[in-house]
Amino acid sequence: MRSAIAMRSMFRLAAGCGLAVLLLAAVAPRGAGAHEVRQVGDYEFVVGFLDEPAFAGELNGLDLRVTLKPGAATPGAATPDASPAADGGDTPAAAIAPEGTPVEGLDETLQAEVIYLDQTMALPLRARYGEPGAYASEFFPTTPGDYSFRVFGTVEGVQVDETFTSGPETFGAVQDPAPLQFPQTDAAAVSAASTDGGFEDGPAGIGLVAAVGAAAAWSVRQRIVARRDRASHPAR
Repeated sequence: MRSAIAMRSMFRLAAGCGLAVLLLAAVAPRGAGAHEVRQVGDYEFVVGFLDEPAFAGELNGLDLRVTLKPGAATPGAATPDASPAADGGDTPAAAIAPEGTPVEGLDETLQAEVIYLDQTMALPLRARYGEPGAYASEFFPTTPGDYSFRVFGTVEGVQVDETFTSGPETFGAVQDPAPLQFPQTDAAAVSAASTDGGFEDGPAGIGLVAAVGAAAAWSVRQRIVARRDRASHPAR
């Protein structure tokens, strides 16, 4: 009976831990997939940070990807109405872009800037090796908050000037890493950790102690039950 009660307690604890993990996952910052997708004429721009979530003081950068929209006529091709002449003439058919056709060579024709409040810094673009249509430019964001990327120049002869700003519907802002830093370097925190065995105060510390205590209690009870069973049913 006691063993069953202990098992139920452990299951409740495990369920609570699982719920906590799910809640953390739900409120966690979005991952690297959090980029803004924008249609610019016949092109699709995808813009965000190279590494998301982005943290202040850590190397990051602009991640820019440009593709030709599906169904758009490729530059220099005939118009969509063009078709081979009925008499077998040489009028070419329109070249239609397949889905997600990457646009290459934009590191030579586009420029980029990163903007924070009233400060601006140029970001020289480089083509990403092995990823056609993908471009990057690294920098260290030094302050938490919203950042903007301005991309301007020409795409296959078409003038563009677009600004992409972090936000709930675009890509994540730069975050303060302090809440996630470990171990703490503050002298008082180190002293407290050395005196209490490293367990922190508050719900997290209490939960950890409770989990360890419950596991230990269950283990002890299991050993007691096993001894009683052996005493009641000695080996023959």
